[in-house]
Amino acid sequence: MAKLKYLSCCFNLNEGMKAALQEIPRRGGYYNWIHLFKGSIKPFKYVENFEDYDVVSVNMSPMDQHLIKRVRDKIPKSSSTLLVLNNDYVTECWSNWSQHPYNYIDLQDKGDCVFGTEKHQTSCMKEGAYTIPHPHWIEGYKKYKPDYDNDDMDVAALYHWWHPKTYHMSLIFDKLKKKFPKLYTKLYAFQPGTSKDSWLRTEFDEIKPMMQYPDFINDVTKNRFMFDNCPYHTYGRASVDNAAFGLPSVGTNRVDSMRRCFPFTTHDPYDAKGIVESMTKLIEDKEFTQKVNDFARDACEYYNYKNSEDRYMEMIESTRDRLKK
Repeated sequence: MAKLKYLSCCFNLNEGMKAALQEIPRRGGYYNWIHLFKGSIKPFKYVENFEDYDVVSVNMSPMDQHLIKRVRDKIPKSSSTLLVLNNDYVTECWSNWSQHPYNYIDLQDKGDCVFGTEKHQTSCMKEGAYTIPHPHWIEGYKKYKPDYDNDDMDVAALYHWWHPKTYHMSLIFDKLKKKFPKLYTKLYAFQPGTSKDSWLRTEFDEIKPMMQYPDFINDVTKNRFMFDNCPYHTYGRASVDNAAFGLPSVGTNRVDSMRRCFPFTTHDPYDAKGIVESMTKLIEDKEFTQKVNDFARDACEYYNYKNSEDRYMEMIESTRDRLKK
C-alpha cells in the first residue's frame, strides 16, 4: 500500500457519517479511500494545518462545494500537498443545483487534479479529469453468503432518492408477476416524501425504509435477485457489492458496474422484454444463475482496494509530474 497521508475535508461530520465509517461490512463508495489509505476525515474548521497532509480530498457534493475555495486558500500552489477534488453525483442531477454550469467548471479548476467515478460523468467535467470509481471492500464482502432458499420467490428492487420514480419498475414487475403469481416484491431504501408515484404503496408487497448498511445487507441477500432500474449514468456501488456478496442483479447499461459485473443481465432501462427474460432465467435456470454469479464475483475485483489504489496513485504521480514542469 502506498504511503500517503490522506485527509478528507468536509463541512460537517454528522452522526450518520460517523456511523457509516464504523460499519462492518463497509458500504462501497467514497469513504473507502479513507480506509484504503488509513487516512482521516475532519471538518474544515478543525484542520490546523492542511500542509501536514500529502493529499487533501474534497467531495464536490452540493454541501461541500463552498469549501473548495477555502481549502485552496489554505494550500499554496507551491505546496507539496495536493488538493484532489472528486465528483460522484450523476451528471443528470447537476442541473438541480441551481448554479450556472460554468461555476462548476471554475470550482474544478481550484483543484490540483479532479476525478469523476464514471466515464460519461467525467466527460462533462473539465478537460483532463480522471475517471476513477470509488473502492469497495471486496475481500470483506466475499465472507458473506446469500441466505435465500431456492424455492423462495422474494425479489428486491432498489429505490434511488435522486431518481424517485417507480413507473417502469412497476410495469416490469407486473409482467413478471403474470408469469410467477407467487412473486413477492420488496422495494428497498425508500425515503418517504421523495416520490409522487401514488401507486407505489400497492404495487410492491413490502416497502423497506433506509437501513444501516449491515442490516441492509443481511436483509437484501435473502432475495433471489436485485433489480436496479437506474436510468442515469453512474458507476453503481450497489452492483459491485451485490457481485461480491453473490446476489444476482438485473439492471441497466447506464451503470458501469452492471456492464462490468453483470453483462448477462444488463439491458437498456426501458427494454422491459429483455429485463423480464433475464429475471425469468434467474428464477428458473440454476445453471444460468451460477454463471451470472461466478462471472460477477471475478469481475468485481476491478473495484478492490489494490486496483483502486493503483488507479488513484497513477493520478497522483501524474499530477505531481505535471506540476513540476
